[in-house]
Amino acid sequence: MPYGRFLKNLLLWFIPVVAVWLLLTPIYNRFLTRATENLVKLTESPNHTSLRTHDDHHFLIYRDDVRGQTSTGHVGSVRVTDTQFPLLFLSVLFLAVPGIPFKQRAQALGWALLIAVFFHIVSLLFWVKFFYATQLGSWSAQNYGAFGQNFWGLGKHLLDLPFKFALPLILWCAFFFEQLTGAREREAT
Repeated sequence: MPYGRFLKNLLLWFIPVVAVWLLLTPIYNRFLTRATENLVKLTESPNHTSLRTHDDHHFLIYRDDVRGQTSTGHVGSVRVTDTQFPLLFLSVLFLAVPGIPFKQRAQALGWALLIAVFFHIVSLLFWVKFFYATQLGSWSAQNYGAFGQNFWGLGKHLLDLPFKFALPLILWCAFFFEQLTGAREREAT
């Protein structure tokens, strides 16, 4: 792969990708809030969770059966934008690959974005369950126990740090590794 061209393409694609991301982030965050609420409700019976958009970047977690813990049932908040901002890196990586037709890069980016959407929803599910399992004192211990607290806590931290940042590179390699290494072999001969 011609690395100079790749670096130049990264810089050229960065500004348009950031502009689109800034424009779509409030809409995407509202979608993620609703989708996460639906997924959380699938995991509980009866349903006690409600997620409410606080601003363009946060949602608030409410649980109606912990009013004794808090006066309103509010148990925490999550900055949704922090979960999905690696989309910038993902999009720029996919669009900047040299030597591959734009249509192919755009199709691969579409599939990668779809995978990323599911990752974001699952990651936010772990955030909500993390609050329930670890942040509500005796209620958390009573309802989740040691295994649940460790499972949701570790899962949240793994999805929020290493996996969130590794996902763009993993997807980029999954879609382009063969073509990039093949191009490298052709350049060597």
